[in-house]
Amino acid sequence: MSNVKDTLETVQGIMDAVPVYEDMLQPASKELGKGLLTISKTVNIALAPLAGLVWGYEKISSYLENSMAGKLKDVPEERIITPDPSVAVPTIEALRYTAHKEELRELFSNLIATAMDKDVAIKAHPSFVEIIKQLTPDEAKIICSIKDNGLNPLIGVQAVNESNGFLEIKKNFTNLSRIVGCSYPEMVSSYIENLNRLGLISIDTQTTIAENSYYDELINQPEIQLLTPQILSMPRKVKYQKYTFSRTEFGEKFVNSCTRP
Repeated sequence: MSNVKDTLETVQGIMDAVPVYEDMLQPASKELGKGLLTISKTVNIALAPLAGLVWGYEKISSYLENSMAGKLKDVPEERIITPDPSVAVPTIEALRYTAHKEELRELFSNLIATAMDKDVAIKAHPSFVEIIKQLTPDEAKIICSIKDNGLNPLIGVQAVNESNGFLEIKKNFTNLSRIVGCSYPEMVSSYIENLNRLGLISIDTQTTIAENSYYDELINQPEIQLLTPQILSMPRKVKYQKYTFSRTEFGEKFVNSCTRP
């Protein structure tokens, strides 16, 4: 009992002392509170537009109804079927958060249109939904611009020292992002890596295109030329790697299912 009494008295003593510490910390707490309030307001302002970007089912339904009417206008009525739920349901869910991005919205709606045409519905693979969700609008532009499985030039830029050791300065560079009008063409190396990761393209560092003019065009791009003085100032030599990428068979199926003629 004595131990319990001592413990209670100790706790009471701490509780009695709390107001003293609160008074000591009050100015700092008020300033912290003001700072948190300011940050909270800023965060709310930054997040507010998201409410308008998230589509509800009614908006998605209206969009798809109008979109499908146009995409399936040349398909005979007897060929139009209910799309496989494994394709349609995750696509509709994904549209809630990506429909404000036109390039991705088009890929999703084209995929549903493919799934609604009995003659080609088998081509609408459920995995394509997840692929689209992992694309940026710029990456969608790039993969949809590749109309065949031929070779496309890529270059890398290395800074080489006297013992042939090197630093990788730039890799997987192509001017395709500028040709197709990407919003962030400077991100093209990352775009190529992601498309390769998703299995839509294949990078082949052992194969080159015979016609050197394709590579000369890439080497003469301003962003590549700006690297030369930086490398020479190290001091090192500039070395250009020349290789290729091509659309995979999986990438071909993806494009054929998610784009319309």
